[in-house]
Amino acid sequence: MKRLVIFLLVITSTAWGQHKGRRALASQGYFTSGFYVQLGYTEGPTFANFFEYLERKFQVSEDIGEYGGNVSVNIGYLSRFSRNFALDVGFSIYGLNKTVDFANNDGSQPEARVRHELNYQSAIFSGTVPIILEFDPRQPVIPYVGMGLSIFSLRLDNFRDAFFADQSRFSEALRDTRTAVGGHFEAGLGLKITRRLWLDLRGRWHTGSSHLTTLEEFPADFDIKQTISQYSFGFDYFFR
Repeated sequence: MKRLVIFLLVITSTAWGQHKGRRALASQGYFTSGFYVQLGYTEGPTFANFFEYLERKFQVSEDIGEYGGNVSVNIGYLSRFSRNFALDVGFSIYGLNKTVDFANNDGSQPEARVRHELNYQSAIFSGTVPIILEFDPRQPVIPYVGMGLSIFSLRLDNFRDAFFADQSRFSEALRDTRTAVGGHFEAGLGLKITRRLWLDLRGRWHTGSSHLTTLEEFPADFDIKQTISQYSFGFDYFFR
């Protein structure tokens, strides 16, 4: 009971402190709460172990490469609890597709040609503490940096077609879903269009690791490194 009372007192005092901080900010002409919507480009993750495995197994002479990148959408909520610190809770989603189609140069394998199609989707949930370098409500350009936690919700659809010398074909498909935890660093620039509406330019770099299962048997499970770069632009709107 005593521990519960202490816990409730800590939560209450923290909330009260943030409330007082927001009231103080508002009295100085700063806005304290808002949301953002951004469109950008996301590159990664690194699935090198799987692609290198295919090159070795089927004796592929060319470099298969990596996933590359694609368009991403970011949305989030921003709550400032002091002039230069805030809590940013966000969500980002994007998808990647890669098809590798090559002749099998390994004579011990029955397939004459193999095709792998990998559809990857990722949702990234993030919690960030940005340091906002705004020292006057009339300041037109606001740089910021931040660090935080990244939670990756991953899905991989692997489609495999095996083509044989007699022109027959065998197709199969597999879906794997995982969750991984990592971290990120960000840097950005806010350009005030009005005091409530900002143009926001941001770069965010994630790190983390997980495993995903493919249709290959030995091994089926491959490392996937969440080495992800995100570059985006959009708008922040402060409603309070």
